[in-house]
Amino acid sequence: MAKENPKNKPIRFENAFLVTPEAVLRSDMTIRDGRIDLSASKGGDEEVINMEGKYVVPGFIDIHFHGYNLFEFTAGLYDAKSESFDNSWPAYENGFDRLRETLAGFGVTDFYVGTWASEIENLKTCYGHLHKYLSENKEGVKGARLLGGLLEGSFINPQMAGAQNPDFVLEQRRENFDAIEDKGAIKLVNAVADFGRGSCELIEYLTSKGIVVGAGHTNATCEQLEAAVKAGLKYFIHFTNGPTGGSYKSFNGGGAIEAVLKNDELYAELILDGYHVNPAYVRDILNRKGVDRILAVTDSLFVTGSALKNFVVSGIPGRVSDDGEYICVVGKPKTLCSSNLTMNRAFRNLLNWLTSEMEGIWNRNHSAMDFERALVDVSKICSTNSAALTALAGQGFGSIADGAQANLCVLDIKGSAGNYRVDVDKTIVSGNIVYSRG
Repeated sequence: MAKENPKNKPIRFENAFLVTPEAVLRSDMTIRDGRIDLSASKGGDEEVINMEGKYVVPGFIDIHFHGYNLFEFTAGLYDAKSESFDNSWPAYENGFDRLRETLAGFGVTDFYVGTWASEIENLKTCYGHLHKYLSENKEGVKGARLLGGLLEGSFINPQMAGAQNPDFVLEQRRENFDAIEDKGAIKLVNAVADFGRGSCELIEYLTSKGIVVGAGHTNATCEQLEAAVKAGLKYFIHFTNGPTGGSYKSFNGGGAIEAVLKNDELYAELILDGYHVNPAYVRDILNRKGVDRILAVTDSLFVTGSALKNFVVSGIPGRVSDDGEYICVVGKPKTLCSSNLTMNRAFRNLLNWLTSEMEGIWNRNHSAMDFERALVDVSKICSTNSAALTALAGQGFGSIADGAQANLCVLDIKGSAGNYRVDVDKTIVSGNIVYSRG
């Protein structure tokens, strides 16, 4: 539940472990006027909260998220009885409010909502609702910040559609993007590099509009992706999933997997549920790519957090696995359909993988990392790197530093290496506590 505190009332955390980009510090911290104050001085007017050894990390930023608890951004609010979606404005307004409140409980302070492949008229509707919501004053909603939209499925390679419907994939032309009439609500776009100069022209156009462009559901060659990077491509969407093309041969420099691993500029998303990407591959990718270019995402679908087991979206039938751990396409158990992951679980999973000795696939062995070193790396992957990609870092988000924005998550971490339990104790957005456990 959210804790109400007087507006602009400073809050002082005492006896906390602060996870900065460099190290874990045992230090007090004051939140004043929505920003972090690491000075030792006390003003005398603060509300003092004893952290009792809890860990303060930058608030989680989820740049790839579709829905939760029967609300799906592409379609609206799902009614299990009629097996249909309500895409009215009241359904969307309520859905966005609920998402913000719910995600704060998972430690999320900032997120984007994504669409899968769908008809242009439907995309106009959902992005129209998003623009309306973002334009309204929503200070009364206690929760995570909704920052904009991710257009994921419209400009993918239809031969690499995975769980998306290829019938709704659009030709890579700026006119098709403009036809959506998003009014600036779209902040991220998946535009693959598979189709030569036309792909690069679309990427250049989107970049000129201030949109951050990624690529996923692609069979592009390494050379095509390198050209796309020059055109403005910034990141790779759900790396090794979607599906992602690769090549062991030397032609064209290899495929998409080779391009991402070789390119130091490209960021790469990873869905850290343990199913989309084998944890051994996660360690391999981190070893090759480096911590600073990896982005944790959930790719969460509307069935997450609900009792729903079977569904149909955009003509594709899906089902939740018998153990409730993942979502797949009916009849294709290895074709995963988004996920039912949350960011707090992604943080926990990665922390446990990094603090365990693990056999790799491309690497023979990965040593267990020191707990504090792992905390620093996981915090970057769950927050700092996404802030850097989306330019939030320039506004002071995504790290714990003197003067930075106070978008934070307080974690209660118990256990031992490889077997940590991670509970969200508090979530703070713009200096206000929007979630407090118990």
